[in-house]
Amino acid sequence: MQRTISLLVLGLLSANVSLQAQTADLVLFTDDGMKFTLVIDGEQKNDTPAARVVATGIRNETPVVMVRFEDPGIPMLKKAGYFPLGMEYTVMITSNKRGERVLRPTGEAPLGTAAGRPEPFIDDTPPLRTVDDVIDDTDASEERSIADPDVEKANMNVGVNGLGVNMNVNVSGPTTTTTTTITTTTTLTETPTSSAVAPQEEAPTVYHMPGYSGPIGCDWPMAPGQFGDAKRSISGKSFEDSKLTVAMQVAKGQCFTVDQVKEVMGLFSFEQTKLDFAKFAYDHTFDIGNYYKVNDAFSFESSMDELNEYLRSR
Repeated sequence: MQRTISLLVLGLLSANVSLQAQTADLVLFTDDGMKFTLVIDGEQKNDTPAARVVATGIRNETPVVMVRFEDPGIPMLKKAGYFPLGMEYTVMITSNKRGERVLRPTGEAPLGTAAGRPEPFIDDTPPLRTVDDVIDDTDASEERSIADPDVEKANMNVGVNGLGVNMNVNVSGPTTTTTTTITTTTTLTETPTSSAVAPQEEAPTVYHMPGYSGPIGCDWPMAPGQFGDAKRSISGKSFEDSKLTVAMQVAKGQCFTVDQVKEVMGLFSFEQTKLDFAKFAYDHTFDIGNYYKVNDAFSFESSMDELNEYLRSR
């Protein structure tokens, strides 16, 4: 009997863990204390507006998050996100440089631990020291050394390849009197020179892709390691539009191959996002003669037709 009860308890615990792994929790809060109502996939999560709302039991990895602010003058915020199940995510509602309200993920933790954490986001990163800061500190240190009445004498002897330099510096009182004596002994040695200079090969300025001789849209595609870093930066974003923004930033400053474009499209969850990126990346792709291959990343023929129409208009 006791063995049966133990097995039953273990079964219930296993079922509870399995159930938790199939859901996710979201903790949203405003950085300025503005109250809001949270709606996820059409379901309202709080009855009265609050500055912090915890939404539990989310079963969709790509929920549509809608935030309605208590202040009617603030536009409603609606975003599609990507939140793998089995975790709790903390998201801050803040303003970007243009004054628009945005959702900014600030952390994640195993399910059941994030809701109790304090929500304020504090940036305690120490400020970067500039060159001027270093110069100011150096000047201050030198001034203290010169004004120190305890410093009476300093001697410096330097010898470099037959060049002897003797320097005596006498310092007394709050003022500085410097006497410098330099004795120089120079030994010249003849260094053999060669009139023959080996020719240097210039590095190619345009990448040569094996087996491809068609038109190119940029000069040099990203190396595999560099592209891997870019993919991790893109996939690390929780929201679809944030992923697209980072992907476009990468494309604007780099050069892709068609295969790399397809891999980036595979990081998106929505067909429209894939299409938007495919249009943008065309001007930043090396082997544009192979661009028809990106059609493999689409799920609908209508997307292929729209991309084809876009390319024909170029």
